[in-house]
Amino acid sequence: MSTRQQNVTKDFLRETSLFDGMTDNQLSQLFKIGKVFNFKLGDVILQEGQQGGNLHIMVDGKAEVSKSGKSPSSKPKYLADLTRGAVFGEMSVFDDAPVSATIKAYGDCAVHVIKGEDFKTFLRKNPEIAYTVFCTLIRQFSSRLRRTNLALTLLDFES
Repeated sequence: MSTRQQNVTKDFLRETSLFDGMTDNQLSQLFKIGKVFNFKLGDVILQEGQQGGNLHIMVDGKAEVSKSGKSPSSKPKYLADLTRGAVFGEMSVFDDAPVSATIKAYGDCAVHVIKGEDFKTFLRKNPEIAYTVFCTLIRQFSSRLRRTNLALTLLDFES
């Protein structure tokens, strides 16, 4: 992992649904409180179980989300791909729990990382934006929960 040397602009934030409705000035402020990091194929961006607390946004490239199985010898379960504009690590910003899944670079990628406390300070200073961000987060969490519930109903619970 390395800090990005080339000039990255805030434009990728426009492609992030979490920040819909923000002005250019607000996006610039948000961009400035974070830092962009580069990752190579196979690099672990976040490891399941590690302490979280930061907000991550894909600038470019692709990453893969996986979850460990019940036993240490089981193969991790693929969950999703992340591409430009995808947000991850957001749950740990607000619940202070460890990271719930592993995020691994699926090629060269760049990730904008905002420290959780800096993000929360930004939201406190911008209550209208905070409302929009929280509504978006609730919709995303509800959608994830509904998909999880559906997946569980499709499992065979008989012994």
